[in-house]
Amino acid sequence: MEKRIKQSDVWDVMQTKDERGRYKMFSFSYVRLNESREGNGSPGSIEHYEAAVFSSIHAKGSTVNIRIKGERFPRKFVRCMIIRINGKKIYA
Repeated sequence: MEKRIKQSDVWDVMQTKDERGRYKMFSFSYVRLNESREGNGSPGSIEHYEAAVFSSIHAKGSTVNIRIKGERFPRKFVRCMIIRINGKKIYA
């Protein structure tokens, strides 16, 4: 059976810190909403990110800022479009 995680528990996983107080890395999959500006993804395609770090949650709670390993600035992701975290499928 496939491992699953409840959507409300995802934010705890993202915000887990190590012994030095830094956010731990995690992997996640995301369903793209719009055409990629770089031309490497279409709406509805699934993007996989192997290493990312939590940055912040938007005040209204609908988006989360995540910094992808190797990138300088965080990206904004719509929370409900994240479909996997650390290999576990997210369910409502």
